[in-house]
Amino acid sequence: MPSALLGGRIYTPGGIDADRSAEVRMDVYDPATDRWTPAPPLPEARHHFGIAVAGGKLYVIGGYQPGPLPWAPSDAVFEFDPATQAWTRKAPMPAPRAAHVSVELGGRIYSIGGVSGGGAVPTTEVFDPAANSWAARAPMPTAREHLTAAVIGERILVVGGRTNRNLAALEAYTPSTNLWSELREMPTARGGLTAAALGGRLLVFGGESPGVFSATEEYDPTTNAWRRMADMLTPRHGMGAVAAGNTIYVIGGGSREGFGASAANEAFAIP
Repeated sequence: MPSALLGGRIYTPGGIDADRSAEVRMDVYDPATDRWTPAPPLPEARHHFGIAVAGGKLYVIGGYQPGPLPWAPSDAVFEFDPATQAWTRKAPMPAPRAAHVSVELGGRIYSIGGVSGGGAVPTTEVFDPAANSWAARAPMPTAREHLTAAVIGERILVVGGRTNRNLAALEAYTPSTNLWSELREMPTARGGLTAAALGGRLLVFGGESPGVFSATEEYDPTTNAWRRMADMLTPRHGMGAVAAGNTIYVIGGGSREGFGASAANEAFAIP
């Protein structure tokens, strides 16, 4: 379940519950006290959306809408202001999209990949919260969905995902030049994974198919090399990963291939 850090706390809106229903609820985790509290729910139930924080506000972007399979992607964008505890609808995505990834860099939010029009896409689009507008940018070299990403320096590192098979691709996007580059592939091809940046390195967790993965792998951009780290305590896919201080919190997800809702919250720290 996508999650994001805002004001020192981790926000976890939406997702899928144990009976496969899309959620509107939002819960907030405080790492300092190890406590969860409820927060104002999403205006509409969503899962497999993009999430990012910019300008002190939380953004939930696209995602699947409630309904029977195959789920329909949404183009809706919702902004949450912690000062007013209110949600506001913002300019929609140029096209409905789900199972993509969204990250903030330089005050703008980049939404990359995912499912649109019935298949995986390489689409890269940027949302400017100040102007409340979207613009197209250079597409990814590899179309994929159920991917993940994190920001290191001035680049967005996009890793893993799937089409009709799991992918190990690691590709970097530089907004200042609007260019993509291909980096060393991840050792374990996987979709439904999550990632966060810590100490200038990319940490990648979990995933699925076949089965559910517990693997943690670290990428060092200075050496363009990967190494295996300690496995997660609970194998999962579709979870969120959020770096807070020197710790990455890996939250929720599915405990079995294709589904299996989990309430796990595990902390990973690099000595």
